[in-house]
Amino acid sequence: MTKVAPLRLLVVLLALLTGLANADLLYFTDFDEFPEGENAWDDFEGWQASDRTSGAQAIIPDLLGGALGNTATLGFNRPNRSLTTVAKTINYNPATESSAVTAFALLFGIEDSTEFTNYRRDDFFVSFYNTNGSALASVRISNTDTDYGFWYRNGSPQAQGYEEIDTGLDFVQGELQELTGIIDFASNRWSAEIDGIPLFTDAVFNGTNRALTFGFIAIEWQIAQGGTSNYGDNFILVSDLRIETVEDDAPPVEIDSISRDPAGNIRISWLPTAGYSYKVEYSDDLVNWRTDLPASDFPSPAGTGPLLFVDANLPQTGSRYYRLVQTSGD
Repeated sequence: MTKVAPLRLLVVLLALLTGLANADLLYFTDFDEFPEGENAWDDFEGWQASDRTSGAQAIIPDLLGGALGNTATLGFNRPNRSLTTVAKTINYNPATESSAVTAFALLFGIEDSTEFTNYRRDDFFVSFYNTNGSALASVRISNTDTDYGFWYRNGSPQAQGYEEIDTGLDFVQGELQELTGIIDFASNRWSAEIDGIPLFTDAVFNGTNRALTFGFIAIEWQIAQGGTSNYGDNFILVSDLRIETVEDDAPPVEIDSISRDPAGNIRISWLPTAGYSYKVEYSDDLVNWRTDLPASDFPSPAGTGPLLFVDANLPQTGSRYYRLVQTSGD
């Protein structure tokens, strides 16, 4: 039997997963660079408004005592249409990009209607559309007397399979709050929170079989009581809008066993994850790593059974160190 030094150390390292995303910023604005005034939200940094003349959309300085600098607003003035949309193009295709998961965050506040419009109250939305312009999902912020609070939609009301669900949570008029969420386009699921409190978790993102691309995000104002003459002078203010991809974490490698067989060979067994490949590397000094051990490459497994590496080429003297490198198998 070949004599070898005792196995002193086994080092398991996880490599960065190739083919997976680093977190990338897709868009951010605090609106401080926008021009001030009515209708100024439109046609700056790629934002497009469906109403460009009524003053319903605006960039206002020094709201909330100047704590936010410039703030985007939608509402207050009588609009030209019952649904007013201000949208920012993102054009992100999760199927061809490195990450299928995106995150969004924004600060918002709802200012209530006044006696000037007989306290009529409306709906506001944070909505997501695909690159074809089809509605995918929305968070509805209802300021109406009948549906007050947060709702979420998984499509357009005109599409088969559409649903709107009451979260059971309310917002606070006149206060700034943070809406955050995660959208997983691969699984067609999303979750959202308001000030860290869950609104909904792992809900269906789109239930209407629309193409799951991130075309644009929109802030919307819907008159609740018919035509524009029945508008309420309530409005939504928006600041610090951020959209970014989410980095996928590597699943941990689960070592099943490390042993020496009767012939003196080193046996390393581990539980793989489908979609990842593995490589056993070795070193004599923990500095220089080599990759030429026979049968040390393991492609992405079809099943979930353990993988086994056997080193039958141990040195006569000294120690040998090993590390297991996990990479994307896509």
